[in-house]
Amino acid sequence: MKKILLLLFAAAALSACNTKTNSGTDSTKTKDTLTYAYKATYSSDITVPSNPVNAQKVLQVWKMFETMNIEAMKPYFADSVKYDDASGMHFYGPIEKLLTYAKKDVESLDSMRFDIVMWQSAHVNDKNEDWVNIWSRERRYSKNGKADTILMQENWQVKGGKIVHFDQYTAKK
Repeated sequence: MKKILLLLFAAAALSACNTKTNSGTDSTKTKDTLTYAYKATYSSDITVPSNPVNAQKVLQVWKMFETMNIEAMKPYFADSVKYDDASGMHFYGPIEKLLTYAKKDVESLDSMRFDIVMWQSAHVNDKNEDWVNIWSRERRYSKNGKADTILMQENWQVKGGKIVHFDQYTAKK
């Protein structure tokens, strides 16, 4: 239940963090003068949308994972990557080790498919960070014929055009 609430909170927070206004043809940043019931522990100073090329790169990595083309992912990542998955695993190290882990994961499957619900590129202004957030439904088909559907939300940090960090939140459907 906590993961579902976190997923819903992240989606609501990120969609509410648009600091641009649309007044006809002019979009300018306005100062947020509202008082909120909570203070964000990370940041609430976010510009959405941000650089769409970041979303394009992250979605390409998703497609490579879906088609089990793990080796082709390497150029999209920094030399060292941080990854926190929904099961509680924490990884920090060379991309080669993470890709080995990913390869073992997909080798246990007959096939998989992602149904992307939405994505969003965002820039965290006060930290000067770029993120891509993706909401999806993953359908996994194991080699023993068992199918599983997972609702998923991931946050991908892109720095200097390379993926440096991503984390994952899931809920069973």
